[in-house]
Amino acid sequence: MPFSPQRIAVFGASGAIGTAFVHECLDRFETAKVFCFARSPDRIPVHDRVESHDLSLNDLEGLKARAEALKASGGLDLIFVATGQLHSPTAKPEKTIRSLSISGMEETFHTNTVLPAMIMKYFLPLLPKQQKGVFAAISARVGSISDNSLGGWYSYRASKAALNMLIRCAAIELQRTHQNSVVIGVHPGTVDSELSKPFQRGLPEGQLMRPVKSAALLLDVINKVDQSQTGRCFAYDGTEIAP
Repeated sequence: MPFSPQRIAVFGASGAIGTAFVHECLDRFETAKVFCFARSPDRIPVHDRVESHDLSLNDLEGLKARAEALKASGGLDLIFVATGQLHSPTAKPEKTIRSLSISGMEETFHTNTVLPAMIMKYFLPLLPKQQKGVFAAISARVGSISDNSLGGWYSYRASKAALNMLIRCAAIELQRTHQNSVVIGVHPGTVDSELSKPFQRGLPEGQLMRPVKSAALLLDVINKVDQSQTGRCFAYDGTEIAP
């Protein structure tokens, strides 16, 4: 039976992939309501089935309160975490270990690992216990330890590898109480966004993907995945990424 979530939460809903994912959900699921969270709520898509909220890791009480309100109003069927950082004005991908800094690593882990962990903490219990529910967080192929043959990008790789471990741990715990729910990481491909813009030069023809295509493919993966695949990480084409 096709997965047809009616209550969807999207974190990072103002970014390229997050925004595209919101629109894809609205198009596919004609009666679904989408609860959108972003650090810049004014950039969240405007729609009569969209409810906007601000997102701040510095306001855990606010995050907890949002989760409790959503639980009281019916819970969630799908949670999609599209937050992530590869670079910022104060944290660049490190090509060499000599470039590592405490502040840069903390900033990257803060966004890529700690924030998704806090979202898991408060929102995973909102998934249904008796039917399929999905938690999917944007990970990355470069977070694979066994597939790393180039090195570099220390903080980004490590933060995504840590996220993958959190996903695995949460999946094991959740299956004890939510036997039909799935917790996965998803790799969106190289998407044309602010995150990838400084690294697009030299990409092979056709490798750069539009956000709308990536979002559609990721939703296809979410639709097909089942409980036997929980705790794993999948690319946009449905192939599993090695730990």
